[in-house]
Amino acid sequence: MSASRFIHVSLRGAMGALALALLPATVAAQTLNVGVAAEPTSVDPHFFRSGPNISLRENISDALVYNNQVNGEIEPRLATKWEVLDDSTWRFTLNPKAVFADGVPVAAADVIYSICRVRNVEGSPGAYISFVETIENVRPDGEGAVIVETQGPNPMLLQNLSAIGIVQSPSREPLAYDRENCGNSDWIATNLFNNATVRAGIGPYYVTEYRSGIQTVLERNPDYYGEAPYYERVVLHAIPENGSRIAALLSGRVDVIDAVPVNAIDQIADNPNLELISMPASRLIFFAFDQESEPTPKIRGTNGANPFKDVRVREAINLAVDRMQIVNTVMDGIAEPAASIVMSRVFGHNPDLEVLPYDPDRARQLLAEAGYPNGFDLTISAPNDRYRNDSEVAQAVTQMLAQVGLNVQLETLPQSVYFSRASNYEFSLFMGGASADSGEGLSQLLHLIHTRDSERGLGGSNRGRYSSEVVDRYLGEALVTLDEEARRKLLQQAQAEVYKDFGYLPLYHEVAVWAARSDIHFEPNAAQINILYTARPKN
Repeated sequence: MSASRFIHVSLRGAMGALALALLPATVAAQTLNVGVAAEPTSVDPHFFRSGPNISLRENISDALVYNNQVNGEIEPRLATKWEVLDDSTWRFTLNPKAVFADGVPVAAADVIYSICRVRNVEGSPGAYISFVETIENVRPDGEGAVIVETQGPNPMLLQNLSAIGIVQSPSREPLAYDRENCGNSDWIATNLFNNATVRAGIGPYYVTEYRSGIQTVLERNPDYYGEAPYYERVVLHAIPENGSRIAALLSGRVDVIDAVPVNAIDQIADNPNLELISMPASRLIFFAFDQESEPTPKIRGTNGANPFKDVRVREAINLAVDRMQIVNTVMDGIAEPAASIVMSRVFGHNPDLEVLPYDPDRARQLLAEAGYPNGFDLTISAPNDRYRNDSEVAQAVTQMLAQVGLNVQLETLPQSVYFSRASNYEFSLFMGGASADSGEGLSQLLHLIHTRDSERGLGGSNRGRYSSEVVDRYLGEALVTLDEEARRKLLQQAQAEVYKDFGYLPLYHEVAVWAARSDIHFEPNAAQINILYTARPKN
């Protein structure tokens, strides 16, 4: 598919956002069927910081504020307004029209409970703790307001709070906030959200059925304080296999699909009854190195040594991979080769870093210098149902590494087991993805390259355990730096350090692509979230 044609399709998707404002606000009793490549692992809004879970949370559990990643603005949600009282004190006025399922308006007790609960979700494979790490205190302020105090200046507080869905506290009496358990030991269990015993908060929709591997059913919230969604019912069908997802769209079983595979772009673009909707996305697809375990679990032939602790080996792996070929062939041009972590359109991008060249000869030389002239045995790990073309990309990387003398095998696993195994450090070289889910590079970098610290919620996706005191210092300073240009420089310096360390194998930044019936408006966004509550017919 030509680049110009794809750009034309992107513009059609962008025009849909303008058309939304012109549509009538009538509410119809209809069902929207959506085929999703990756399903949420839980209805619990605080359980797992992953794309599918964040996507579901956005539709069922409002936060205090909304981070609009189309226009970059922070907008009111459960809080109608906010005031900065001083560098570390914020006051949020709550919306009295926002009520839970029992008709009780949201209160400070619910905000405190929710922020406390983030640190206390049992079995969470990827916690939200980094979003609340700098919060020192949360307390009521009269009727209908809450005060949030931070440890120091926090330029990202609003973006961070936009990720925390507010659930109803079991008690109307506010907890006394602390940075551990807030004096509480009895938290709402995740399974109560999953079986619809407890709603996940206040949102345009609420979940009535969650069947893992099959579907998630959402019903319109009749008491929602904001604009009512058009569709009364939304069904998210779990369809991880690309061909099956396309077939479901073509047959009319579903109205919208996400993660459109690149080999279906032309087919959909040529169909007058369908439309492609796209937007450059902030998600980086990468491979991480296990840089701590020794021996590392998926490597043999090194006498127990972990070769990825040697910067020469990490550089060799980076030079052995032809990013442009992967983008142009496997991804059919629907991606941008990555030099570093933060994409060019996101705050904190470092324009001085260049995409590493493909240099297999130098890669072989570096492996020999590191003591592996004949390579070593390596099993690469990747999911097969999480990212667009994930197993195909992993296969391409496997073949490229074999060309520089490594004896490489590939294992692919469903995401339902893949990420828990990655979190248990069972892999050596493994695929991952990370987005700027706050709309700024700081959260992405804290999650991916800060030294892993589960208590503070830092390095949540840093399963390879890359660690640099220099990087941690830059990111720590950025956390409390209000001046935008100074903060931008700190983020750029942190990425330059990782680049120098060859701390990751960055491949590309995705372009988010959905497909829908041509008579349906569906809104794209850089975070690749399925915004269900703005979907509606065009006529």
